[in-house]
Amino acid sequence: MAVHTGFVGPFGHGSFAVDSRQTRTPYHSSMLMLQVIEGPDRGRVFPLPVDEPQLIGRSTEALPSNDTSISRRHAELTPDEGTWHVRDLDSSNGTYLNDERISGRVSISTGDELRCGSSVYRFIDASRDIGGPVGSLEQERLASVGQTVASISHAIKNILQGLRGGASAIELAIDRGDLELAREGWPILSRNLDRIYDLTFNMLAYARTRGLEPEHQLLAPVLQDAADLVRPLARRRRISIDLDIGADMPPIPCDSNALHQAILNLLLNAVEAVPAKEGRIILSAGWNPDDDEAWIVIEDNGPGIEPGRYEEVFRPFASTKGQRGTGLGLPVTRQLVEDHRGRVELEPSGPGGAKFTIILPGSGPEDPGETTGPRPAPPPPDYDAEFDR
Repeated sequence: MAVHTGFVGPFGHGSFAVDSRQTRTPYHSSMLMLQVIEGPDRGRVFPLPVDEPQLIGRSTEALPSNDTSISRRHAELTPDEGTWHVRDLDSSNGTYLNDERISGRVSISTGDELRCGSSVYRFIDASRDIGGPVGSLEQERLASVGQTVASISHAIKNILQGLRGGASAIELAIDRGDLELAREGWPILSRNLDRIYDLTFNMLAYARTRGLEPEHQLLAPVLQDAADLVRPLARRRRISIDLDIGADMPPIPCDSNALHQAILNLLLNAVEAVPAKEGRIILSAGWNPDDDEAWIVIEDNGPGIEPGRYEEVFRPFASTKGQRGTGLGLPVTRQLVEDHRGRVELEPSGPGGAKFTIILPGSGPEDPGETTGPRPAPPPPDYDAEFDR
């Protein structure tokens, strides 16, 4: 039985038949996944754990989405005795199952397509269907995962070797009661603890599953805290870190945790790049009222980066540190800054090293839940005009 209802959909006014059946072919496999085939997140795949309801939206508890036409709480997916159901949560732009707008709880099965805002999700059985329009993208993602595992395994092995070396030296020092030997072993242990801390937080940021949570706040405390975290490492290498933060900087919308990670990455890179005993790092920040932008600059007197490598260093795993790096710091920094609708610029510094400039917009949506309209669909091809040629 079908009920015809008028509606305003993404392609204008029309009508559709709402299927009133409440059950469809049960789906008992645990390999059900959502594959994004249209929208800003095209190519992403989300597994649907058995017996765990999932939320589509832009709130922190939902499946991550960069589609601003999706409401914060847009639609809910619920498993029930082997069958998944979807219902709209009074979203701004509606939820469509196979191009039909839903109003109640409707069952779904593999092959179905769900439209939320400008995004279209396809329900797939990952054990036999990982293709479709974005199959090649999924192959690239799998290759990237393999590259990540290989790179991280190598980095972790080097870190563990450093930890074992430092721990062995300290253990020997304890057995001998030799304080000087302990002082020699501790920097090795401490340095590798810093490396695993850096690696872990960059991996979490690189693969983060939630969006930003911007709030209007001052940048000075974020910059000061990042510098304070790096100072112990700088002191060990007898490196100076100077801060110059404009007193007239207004609050701007930013996610302090994400921005802190971006600044910390740049400072750690600078500390490792500059020469011991002679290294100098300057962290400065200011406000450009003409462009309504904040700027943050980290520059050093290290060897710098060749201009031909400016773009390469922002690619994942393209480390300039050899065995000491994982190649994630700069890609994560760029990603976090661009998520703030900002940009990162690289150029030579005055002292001859590298100069990284972060530009952040001073205004933006205060409420990340503000929902835009869906992207307009492309016009259908004019077949009559084509045959008239």
